[in-house]
Amino acid sequence: MITVAEARERLSTLYRRKLAAWSVRPFDATSPVALGLKPPTDRKAAADMPAVAAWLKQWSAVAVHGLQIDWEARRWPNTGTQSIPVRLAAQSPAALARFLNRGKEWELYRVRALRLQSLAPRDSEARDVFDPALARIIGKAAALPQQDFERVFHVLAWLTAHPDSGLYPRQLPVQGIDSKWLERHADIVRTLHVATGGDPGLGLLAPAKLYRVRFLDPRLAPVGMGELMASPDTLSRLDLSARTVLIVENLQTLLSLPELPGVVALHGGGYDVRWSAPIPWVAAANLLYWGDLDLDGLAILASLRSVRPDARSVMMDPSTLQRFAQLAVPHAKGLTRAAPSGLQPKEVEAYKLLRAQGGLRFEQERIPWDHALATLRTELGR
Repeated sequence: MITVAEARERLSTLYRRKLAAWSVRPFDATSPVALGLKPPTDRKAAADMPAVAAWLKQWSAVAVHGLQIDWEARRWPNTGTQSIPVRLAAQSPAALARFLNRGKEWELYRVRALRLQSLAPRDSEARDVFDPALARIIGKAAALPQQDFERVFHVLAWLTAHPDSGLYPRQLPVQGIDSKWLERHADIVRTLHVATGGDPGLGLLAPAKLYRVRFLDPRLAPVGMGELMASPDTLSRLDLSARTVLIVENLQTLLSLPELPGVVALHGGGYDVRWSAPIPWVAAANLLYWGDLDLDGLAILASLRSVRPDARSVMMDPSTLQRFAQLAVPHAKGLTRAAPSGLQPKEVEAYKLLRAQGGLRFEQERIPWDHALATLRTELGR
């Protein structure tokens, strides 16, 4: 015998799993959610009639609109004919939610789903794209305070009407939002905008990312500027003839570099290291990379080699790691990854050594500076 409490527990699991999908596309009486109630046999009923009577009383008290309980007459030799509940069927998600005492939650999900669906194209093919996207984020949309939900709706409505505005996020003419608000709610906004056929960038302009550059040879410095921050597009317009471009991973290392003839130094940007590859004067120069001597640093080097196979590394080899191992710290991230393609034999050896030692982080700044500069000058002189 399944009690009312047990039925609620079982159906709650299904409800939680299906809530998002149902709020977007509810089921109806043609495909109800049903649960068999496992009525007792004659023998079991005869063995414990008080329990059966309590069970019948429980189900007799259930009265929820849209919730159907099927009763059947059963003739038991020991107790005579009884009308017993055999099946519970919810005709709609709303009815199921009411039975589970979650009616307000369902109403919130459904009302917000309908509101957002009003922004979608009407044809069935478009809805087949939009509705699954809405189901993915409806939980987040339902969790928003009402004021923020209204802002999401109005931002989406504005973006739909102006798909290629060319504005910056702060310029959006929607009351109550700023760029920080858009960042916090980007997942909902972008998911639904793309699902209506919109641009993943929302048709908005993004400020160009700026990178730090140091001209270690004063003769290469544009208008005497030894250092600047600029976008790749701006840097591409410089007319330089650097012999070597040195990419370093950490800012403090970049700032500590002395004058070096024919050298321009760039801040790498981590896994964004390939940003400099299209710049003409970078492409024409020898390229030297000096990053952290850990699994991430070597993976970044491999990524750089995917666009600059000729890039050389410095102080990213086993001998450097073994010489200064006492300066490294434990770092177990990425231990399951195999050495990435693009590394040279000595670099692969360093990668395997790092894994064998349980993972280490050896930041480039930890190498004694006198040794680092001497090694760097030797490599630049090759």
